[in-house]
Amino acid sequence: MEKEDSANMTTPFLNLQTEVELLKREVSDMKQIHIRLDKAIDKITDVSNSIHAMLAVHEEKISRQEDAIYDNEQNIDRRRKELLEDIKDLHSRITTNNRELTDKMLETERTIIAKNASHINELRQDLTNRVGVLEKWRWVIIGGSIVAGFMIDKFM
Repeated sequence: MEKEDSANMTTPFLNLQTEVELLKREVSDMKQIHIRLDKAIDKITDVSNSIHAMLAVHEEKISRQEDAIYDNEQNIDRRRKELLEDIKDLHSRITTNNRELTDKMLETERTIIAKNASHINELRQDLTNRVGVLEKWRWVIIGGSIVAGFMIDKFM
């Protein structure tokens, strides 16, 4: 029995020893897992910090871009207003020049018409005088022909 008791005691002892060894191995494996997890957490922390820094940089860039876009929009609005004012000014100048040119053309046309009318009246008066002179000569010639015919008729 002693052998049996000793064998029976050895078996639980061996079982216990085996279990202890298994537990030691599991603890060792767990240590390795924890070490790896710690390294992974450190790397994730580093990546998180890097991402945080990059986000801060990108947020700053986005903020600057938004400011630049706002400034550009303000410049565009200001330039649009200036352009509209310039267009109105040019339209006003064109309208004024058109009105002035039209007035000058009408004045020139009236002057030319008046000069032409005066010249036509002078020509008409000159032609009337010349025709009057020709008519006088015609009547003189007709009268002279009648007198010559009457004298020829009396002398012949």
